[in-house]
Amino acid sequence: MSPVVASVVIIGGGPAGAVVGQLLAEWGHDAIVLEQRPDGARGLQPSESLDRRGLAESIPPSARKLFNQVGILDDVERAGLCRSNGNTVWWGSREGRVESFDGGRKGWQIFRPEFDRWLLQLAHQRGVKIWSGARVRHVETTDTQHARVVVERGGARTTLSAAWVLDCSGRAGVLARSTRRPGVRTFSLVGAWRTSTGWHVPDVTHTLVEAFDRGWAWSIPRSDSERQVGIMLDGPSPKREGARALAEAYRAELDRTSHMSHHVQDAELQSVWACDASTYSAASFGGARHLLVGDAASFVDPLSSFGVKKAIGSAWMAAVVVNTILRHPERREAAMALYDSWERDVSATHAARTRDFARTAAAEFDHAFWTSRAGLTLDAPDASGDDATDAELRAALREIQTSDEIDFGLDERVSYERRPVIRDREIVLEEAFSSGMRFKDNVDLVTLARLACHHRHVPDLFDAYCRTSAPVPLPSMLGGLSLLVAKGYLIKKDGVRC
Repeated sequence: MSPVVASVVIIGGGPAGAVVGQLLAEWGHDAIVLEQRPDGARGLQPSESLDRRGLAESIPPSARKLFNQVGILDDVERAGLCRSNGNTVWWGSREGRVESFDGGRKGWQIFRPEFDRWLLQLAHQRGVKIWSGARVRHVETTDTQHARVVVERGGARTTLSAAWVLDCSGRAGVLARSTRRPGVRTFSLVGAWRTSTGWHVPDVTHTLVEAFDRGWAWSIPRSDSERQVGIMLDGPSPKREGARALAEAYRAELDRTSHMSHHVQDAELQSVWACDASTYSAASFGGARHLLVGDAASFVDPLSSFGVKKAIGSAWMAAVVVNTILRHPERREAAMALYDSWERDVSATHAARTRDFARTAAAEFDHAFWTSRAGLTLDAPDASGDDATDAELRAALREIQTSDEIDFGLDERVSYERRPVIRDREIVLEEAFSSGMRFKDNVDLVTLARLACHHRHVPDLFDAYCRTSAPVPLPSMLGGLSLLVAKGYLIKKDGVRC
């Protein structure tokens, strides 16, 4: 039997798989998503049990921009998802902090089984082929012309031939497992709770987070009467423990918290389960005919609340890379290098943020859970030449703001090289500073530096920049200008560095 041919085969129908499939289909490519669940894109019904072992997760308001970028914001707004006003946090202090989102913005509280199926259904409506109940038995991606994927479905085996295979299989890591570097071992004991009398919280929409001596706890609402409460602890997941043993261990750990235990005191525990929450990152994020996308590429500590946002961001980046290579094979090397750098930086940035949280908790709790995480040596994100200190940036901004005129020229030592950048849905090679610095807060620094040499007043420079490049807020442009001055790319025309 001849193989089924597609442009792209996507292994896994979670957020990364659904979104990358949707984007590639909308951009004119034939995409097939292999989803192991037999019900595919069928949504969970409201009557299905609270104790279904899927996780509730938070999505921050900052994801709104990403939702818009991948073309699903209007759908998300209409989906009737639970909204969140902010967080209540007990971290580094016995007193809780009620943190409302800035400007009245709202985040989302989602139940992953429902959300994942909804995204997959949306992808199907937009032209993605969904193969439900598909088990991947073999993948071959070393061929220079095409990849092969052997799938078992409905008792029969089918071979798929594709230009690209995207591993979006999450923690399972169909292709990713052999390349992963393990991180911190963590497991979560998760309890599903229900109440008819209400919760002891400042705001029922909030995510709750509390550090305690042996780990940390979280609570996320599924509805006004239902919440999940998780306990994050050291070590491998005790998934094979019996239900009674898990429930006893869960209650014992919950009792060690000062606030989370009070929060559920009038609620009834429905079920308890354990899941692995250990971090990891791939040593390499792609190969001859494949990319690792979303949680298959790396898993960030749940403390960040950026898991779903990271997965969708990774899906968008992977779609841009594959679209570029399929249309412009000569750009393959540049596109793959940019993807690898992007995934590596995302993983390193989230790991550094988690370490900072651990250091705060370690100052209060002298326990190995915190001290080991606080002392981690991490890969540094690629700053691409953007390593000016806060003091240098403030001094440069003050110089710009207090001067009647700006009178800049480019330092004679400034040089350029061609680097990959994203333009719409493709990766192109454009000039960047030889240090690699090109963008800061969506400001094109190369364009800004050149324009700054021809304008003596900030309003004129701002107007010229917004007409030449995509419009940006004035503070963003000033931030980019300050960086150029602080780094010495721009100097006063009398030769004096600012």
